[in-house]
Amino acid sequence: MNMTVGKSQTGFVDGKQTLDYTSVSFNAGTFPNSLNGNLQVTPEDGVSLTSTEDDIKAAAKKKIQALIAEAPAENAE
Repeated sequence: MNMTVGKSQTGFVDGKQTLDYTSVSFNAGTFPNSLNGNLQVTPEDGVSLTSTEDDIKAAAKKKIQALIAEAPAENAE
């Protein structure tokens, strides 16, 4: 899976800077079983302002895998 960590959006809570989200774009697999897209990794996914790029990619991978697991299987008929 190829992932690119993009920009992070931050804000202030109680006078301290906090992470709102970091954008991640990804592509995986080969046609016809390929998947690509963009998602936002948030503190709820276990990342923070001090997270490394590898930490963010690991959180994104978990989120992508969870999304795939939730997707309904297509009817093969």
